[in-house]
Amino acid sequence: MKKLTIETAEEIALKMRTILRVGASEPLNMKTALRQLNIMTIYRPLSEGIWGLSLKSSNGKMFMLVSSNATKGSQHFTIAHELFHLFYDDNPKPHLYKNSMATDSAERSANMFASALLMPKEGLSYNIPANELIDKNVAIDTALRIEQLYGVSHSTLIVRLKELKIISAQNADRLMNLSIRHEASLRGYDLSLYYKGNENLVLGDYGTKAKRLFDEERISEGHYIELMRKIGYEENKDNS
Repeated sequence: MKKLTIETAEEIALKMRTILRVGASEPLNMKTALRQLNIMTIYRPLSEGIWGLSLKSSNGKMFMLVSSNATKGSQHFTIAHELFHLFYDDNPKPHLYKNSMATDSAERSANMFASALLMPKEGLSYNIPANELIDKNVAIDTALRIEQLYGVSHSTLIVRLKELKIISAQNADRLMNLSIRHEASLRGYDLSLYYKGNENLVLGDYGTKAKRLFDEERISEGHYIELMRKIGYEENKDNS
C-alpha cells in the first residue's frame, strides 16, 4: 500500500466517523466503536513491544486483541490503528501490531489514520486558544485538556500536533519532556488514562456463545469453564 498523505488519512478517518455516527470533531469512545462495528475484542497482557492483533475471517467476522499492559491512552490508539487494517488495508491479513514495525509503510499509514480518527484536526484547532495557535506554542494546560477530552496518550497528542504543524519543534520537545502524570495530578485530572488497565475485559458475545453451547449440551461443563477462564472468569467457590 502507498503511504497515506495527511489529507487522505483525514478523509478516510472522517468516513469512519460517519460509519460510527460521530461528528467530525467529537471525541470517540473506542469501546463503543468496537461494539458498533461488531468486533470481538479481548484485552490481555501481551509481550513487551506488542500492542495488539487483528484479523478478519473469510465470512467477515472481525477479532481484535489489545494489550492490557499498555496505558489506556495507548490502547485507544492501538484500536484505531487496527481499524485501519481491518477496513482500509489493501492487503488484509492477520496483523500483529509491534513497536518495531513503526517504519513500515502500511504501519505508518495506519498510525496516520489512527491519529486523524482519534484527534480530528477541526477539534484540535477548536480547543486551542487563538494566541497559542498563532504562536505555535501550546501550553501544558491546553495539552492536558485535549488529551483528556480525546482519550489519547500525551506523546500521541504531541506527535499529532507536530504533524499538523500546530506547534513548533521546540514546543513539542518541551511538552514531551514533562512528567505528564505529575502535571495531570497537579491539575486534578483523572490519571487512569496514563496507566494500564482493562485486563481480561471482553467486548462481544464470546461468553454468550460459550454459555449457549453449554446450555445446548454441545460442550461439557468443564469445557465451558475452560473457555470462560480464558477471558478471566473465576468459578464462585461459595456457590452453595
